[in-house]
Amino acid sequence: MSKRFTKILVVCAGSGLALGSAALAQYDTGFETSDGITASPTGTPLTGQDGFYVPSGVDYWAMTYAGNAFGFAANPQGGDQFAAGQGLAGPNYSRAQRDMTWPASSATMSYDVACLYTGQPPASNNLGSFSIQPYPGSASAIHLFSYPDINNPTAWQATYLAYNADGTVMTGVGVLPGPEWTGLAMNHWYRFDTDVDFATNQMVEASITDLTTNQTTTVALTGVYLEGGSAGGRPHPTGFRMFSGGGLAGNVVGFDNLDISAGGPPPYTCTITGVCPGQVTLAWSGAQPSRQQGILFASNTGNFTIQSGACAGTQLGLGTRNLRLYNTIGTGSGSGSVNAQAGQGSCGGFVQLIQVPGCETSNVAQVP
Repeated sequence: MSKRFTKILVVCAGSGLALGSAALAQYDTGFETSDGITASPTGTPLTGQDGFYVPSGVDYWAMTYAGNAFGFAANPQGGDQFAAGQGLAGPNYSRAQRDMTWPASSATMSYDVACLYTGQPPASNNLGSFSIQPYPGSASAIHLFSYPDINNPTAWQATYLAYNADGTVMTGVGVLPGPEWTGLAMNHWYRFDTDVDFATNQMVEASITDLTTNQTTTVALTGVYLEGGSAGGRPHPTGFRMFSGGGLAGNVVGFDNLDISAGGPPPYTCTITGVCPGQVTLAWSGAQPSRQQGILFASNTGNFTIQSGACAGTQLGLGTRNLRLYNTIGTGSGSGSVNAQAGQGSCGGFVQLIQVPGCETSNVAQVP
């Protein structure tokens, strides 16, 4: 066991708690064997596994990243398996639906998405989507994936096809949260987080994270209502659906790390600003007050998992290259900042925070 790994265990010692987010989760899956999913390089039908079924159309598949038939790149923060669907010529769209108990008052839905086009231009919309179900018929909406230009299907966008305050469905592709949600690269993994407030019948916040660069953008959503608009009145949703469509064959959508959790406090995040080499500022927010947090550093991102000790099973967003505990610091009131001198060897590296007790981890931030 390396000394740097031992240090990480020392930081976690005595916590005796699992990941803080796990207690809030209503449903989560990485489509892994440990989640009860059997996959293969050519694709194993998702229907009949972990409660998934096909409401209509054709199946989604559980696939291994290694040797997968579509050529999906490995998710930098994924495991060994993922789910994918290929839209055949309409109406043979690919769907995977699962029933679940949605949180009563608010929820955050999170999933990783990558898209491919295997046909010849022009392509056809819609590329795919993730939707709250039943749609229509509940407090529902669609997170829609489409091509800005079907004649040049080399980039895609993610919009919210939801409802206006008066209850009418939005026109076109709906709301684009910001420029970061369009011009998305093909065969590249992104994480989407959407906060849903069932009390006000709205989608209230959206985040996108490039899982290669770990850059995250978060914006408030305004006027993005669920079915029923500001008056609400629709039944509570009972499931969700992954979809890959298009009038022509060739649209392929991959999903991984799907999580639907009860709404809670703001996420535990960190940012690094400044100039490297030189003085940089590490800032954090969303931490539990009056705890300790370890500042972990690595030269690469990855999915290193702590193997033993009180934080065993906690997966980091860091790789193993030069992985070490840089320092420990108190969380204060839950937010704060600290200045440090960054040497040449840390420039371009990556930092993640872990707080104890609890072993909650922050996002991964890159040293400028």
